[in-house]
Amino acid sequence: MEKPPTYDQSPEEKRAIFGMHIGDLGLVLIAFLCTVTVVLILFSPSPADRLQKAQARQAVEKARQEQALRQKKIDADVATGEVSMEIHPPRKP
Repeated sequence: MEKPPTYDQSPEEKRAIFGMHIGDLGLVLIAFLCTVTVVLILFSPSPADRLQKAQARQAVEKARQEQALRQKKIDADVATGEVSMEIHPPRKP
């Protein structure tokens, strides 16, 4: 026994898939795309994290360059004899 046709369906019209109208499939597709978009947004790395990592890398590189420059100056001064390496006892107050 078949169900009687609804007001928007003629008795001869067959529904596409499992009794669903094509508009219902469109809504399901839109809901699926929205869900996938939200999941991708939630699990993608945020731009703020990338910015912080880039700033940390720049700070490390700057510290490394300053240390290399400092060591280069020390090596140049030691080579010319301007700096002597002596150990002094601590001063008494």
